[in-house]
Amino acid sequence: MPRSRLGEALATIERLSLTHNLRVANVFHAGDGNLHPLILFNGRMAGELERAEALAGEIIQMCIALGGSVTGEHGIGMEKRQHMPAMFTATDLEVMAELRRALDPGEISNRGKMFPDGEALALGSHGVHPLERQGVISRE
Repeated sequence: MPRSRLGEALATIERLSLTHNLRVANVFHAGDGNLHPLILFNGRMAGELERAEALAGEIIQMCIALGGSVTGEHGIGMEKRQHMPAMFTATDLEVMAELRRALDPGEISNRGKMFPDGEALALGSHGVHPLERQGVISRE
């Protein structure tokens, strides 16, 4: 995110959080414009996870529209990969995929996590964390 647009971005995130009826804690490195909006939701309440994911998508689209990027110091993850075509052309994505295949021909590193069309099994694992189910951890 361009630093000159941080104020606008934070105001937009506030408006979007009200629209989705979800709180957002804004954490960021102001010096480099790197945003880390933390969307607070209760995954046990019907529809909150979906609202949180929709809000996250709108925040990412807003960042791109303001001249920012879907990437950060952590790169692209499973939640951001679907937004890559909003920032990169099909040719850009194919060149990235070719470079990846040159460095990792078996595509064993982070399988399915890097590109919009990748199949990541972990995306279907919403719900209670396995350790929570076992009673080892609790969010309460």
